[in-house]
Amino acid sequence: MTRSVCKVVVTGMGAVTPFGQGVEVLWNALVKGGRAFRLLPDLAPRPVVGAPIDFPAAFNLSPRVVRQTDRFVQFALVAAQEALAQADNPESVIPAHRIGVVIGNAVGGLGTFRLGTLSYEAGERLSPFFVPAFIPNMAAARIAMEFSLHGVNLTVSTACAAGTDALGVALDLIRAGRVDVVLAGGSEALFIPEMVTGLMQARALSMVPDAEQACRPFDVDRSGMVMGEGAAILVLEREDIALGRGVTPHAVVLGYGSAGDGEHPAAPAVDGHGQQWAMQQALDDARVDPQQVDYVNAHGTATVVGDRSEWMSIAQVVGTSPAVSSIKGSVGHLLGAAGALEAVVTVKVLGEQLIPPTVGCVTPDPACPLDIVQTPRRGSVKLALSNSFGLGGQNATIALGRYGDDGS
Repeated sequence: MTRSVCKVVVTGMGAVTPFGQGVEVLWNALVKGGRAFRLLPDLAPRPVVGAPIDFPAAFNLSPRVVRQTDRFVQFALVAAQEALAQADNPESVIPAHRIGVVIGNAVGGLGTFRLGTLSYEAGERLSPFFVPAFIPNMAAARIAMEFSLHGVNLTVSTACAAGTDALGVALDLIRAGRVDVVLAGGSEALFIPEMVTGLMQARALSMVPDAEQACRPFDVDRSGMVMGEGAAILVLEREDIALGRGVTPHAVVLGYGSAGDGEHPAAPAVDGHGQQWAMQQALDDARVDPQQVDYVNAHGTATVVGDRSEWMSIAQVVGTSPAVSSIKGSVGHLLGAAGALEAVVTVKVLGEQLIPPTVGCVTPDPACPLDIVQTPRRGSVKLALSNSFGLGGQNATIALGRYGDDGS
C-alpha cells in the first residue's frame, strides 16, 4: 500500500492526572518540579508510595454514567471532554462516521471487578452493568456513546506501551483514509491491593516510603517505579480539515514505531533490540534522520534494569546529544495511559520550548551517557520522540514535530 501524503496534526488535548484535571494544571506542576505521591498503607503489607487521583465521582459526568462505569472510564470521558473542547469540537461539523476512537488500557476496571467479586462471594446480587463497567474496551466505547462518534472504535492493550500504540494506530487510520479525526490516548485506574502487591512481588515498585525519594528516574540510587493513574486524550486530525475549520494545530504527528522483544514477560531485552527498532521505525516513518532529534521523552520508570536498557537504546539510535527527561518522578507510572500522557507533555514541550525537569534525578547514574534534564530547560525543540516500553516486551515510539517547522 502506498503511504498517504496527508499530514496528521494534534488539535486538542485533555488530561486527568494525580495533579488534578486539565493539561495546564499538569504542565504547571511539572515545570515547577512537583510530585503527586503519597503513602498508601492500606494497599500493601507495608507502606507504598502512589499517585492516585482525588477525583470527584460526579465531576462533569451524569449520575447515570457514574453508576454504570469504572474509574478508568470516567477518567477517559473527562479527558475527552477537554480534548474536544480544545480542538474546537470537531464532532459538531465532521460526519460522525469519520471520527474514530482508539484508547490504550492495560487491564480494564480492576476496582469494579474486585468489588463485584467480593459481592458475589458474599452472596450479593451483581449489577447488570458489572461486566460492561470493567471490560477494557469501555473507555473507547463510552467516549463514542457520549459524543455520538460512529467511526472506527478500538482498544489497544499492550501494557505500558498501550497509550503510545493507540496514537500510532490512530495515525495509521487517518493516513489510510478510514477516518479524518481520531480521539486517541489511554486511561488507567489500578489501585487495588492485588495489583500493588503483584508489582511489589515482581520487584517493580520502589519500596522507599519517603515520597520525596521513592521514584528517581536515571538516578544512581533509583529503586523502582511508583504507580499512578489517570487519562490523557489527544485529538489527531488531518491538517487540511483542521485548517479548514480554522483551528491551529499544536504539533505534527510525524511517525510511529512498534516492536516486540520476544524474550521475557517482565524484563526488557538485554541488548534493547525491541526498543531500538521501535525508535528507528518511528524515525523512518517520519522520514527524518536521528541527528535531527532534539528531545526524547523517556519511558524512564526508575527501575534499575529498565532505565539502563533505555539509555543504551536511546544512545544507540539517536546518540547522546538530545535532551532526555522523564515525568514519572512527578506523576508515577500510569501504565496503559502513560504513553498518551507523555505525548501530551511532549506536545507542550514543542509548543512552549521548555522541558520540565526529571524530578527525582539528583545524581544521574555515571553509567548513563545521556543529557538528563534535571532543572527546567529552555531551548530549541523541533523534533521529539516519546518512548513507551511495557511488560511482555512491548515497545512503542511516536515522533512529534513542532508545527510550522516541517514546511507547514
